[in-house]
This record gives sequence, C-alpha cells and structure tokens, in this order.
Amino acid sequence: MKKYNLSFLILNIFLVVNLPLKAQINEPDFVGESYLLKTDGSFSQLDKAIGNFTSGLSFSSNSFNALSLEIDGGKAQARFSSGEPLQLIVRAVDNDSDPLSIITIYKFKAKKSTRSVLISKDNSGTLMKSRTSSKDIVLFNGGKKYGTSSYLITLKGLATGEYGIIVSNPNSKDEKRVVVSCFAID
Repeated sequence: MKKYNLSFLILNIFLVVNLPLKAQINEPDFVGESYLLKTDGSFSQLDKAIGNFTSGLSFSSNSFNALSLEIDGGKAQARFSSGEPLQLIVRAVDNDSDPLSIITIYKFKAKKSTRSVLISKDNSGTLMKSRTSSKDIVLFNGGKKYGTSSYLITLKGLATGEYGIIVSNPNSKDEKRVVVSCFAID
C-alpha cells in the first residue's frame, strides 16, 4: 500500500513540475519581431531590419511628395517556397487589438541594394488626389491570439517576392524607429 502512495506522490510531483513547461507558448522576445511556426512545431525567427522613411518627388508614383519605407539590402535571408501556407507568430504590445489594425504586411519592390514600398502620396495643391497607398499591402484574414502578447497569422497564396511585417504600437503616438520583420517567397 505504501508503495502505491509513494508512486502516486512521485507521479504528482512530476506532473506539477513538468506540465507548466509543456504548456508554455514560445513568443518572440520583442515587439515587432516575428517567427515562422514550422509544421513540426519548431520556430524560425524572421530577419529583422530597421526601416527608413523617405519622402520627396517620385516619378514612379506620380507624386510631388511620396512617403516610402525603405530597407537596406535587396533580399531577405529568410526564404520560403511558394504554394505552402505560412504561419507567422507576430509579437505586439499586447493582443487586445484587432490584428488588422496594428499589423501590416507589405510586398516590397526589390532592387539590387534596397527593398521599398510606397506608403502614401501627397499631391496637395494639384488636381491629383492625395492618399495612402494600400496596393502593396498583403491582406490576411483576422489572426488569432497567441500567448499573452502575440498573434498567429496564416498567409496563403503569396506571390514570389520580398515581404515585410510592421507592428504599430497603439499605445504610443511617437514611434521613432520602425522594426521590419522580413522574409521572401521564392
């Protein structure tokens, strides 16, 4: 009888010690970072770059004052095959906001040494319209809460190209630098 009680006690101690470790959810360390969730349950961190905002005359966007986001380097190191869905874990300040309102995924125009995307164009004082540009934004369906501060986003059918993920901080109106998580589809 004592043998069973000792075994039961050891089993309970084992479960109490090990269950919380098994249930722990891995989230990226910092706001703006993103992981790829692989099919085997492991993670791979996406490239992290600092985006630079540039503004000025742009012939390609037909604008007198275009705002673009530019990243140094023509290609992301994190590369994935087309045709397979990607599951991304994106860290935010918290996961209380609608992910569509704070997470933006852009398809960049890649050149030899930079990747860029048009954010908006200002043509005030002319007959042309001023507007934000959503043509290079990748739409995703919702997203699910993941852990305490992240979202799980599934992307399907992405075209070949260079991509970047930006997380806005809804609690801050003064974002100094933009962290961009980058990846590419081959």
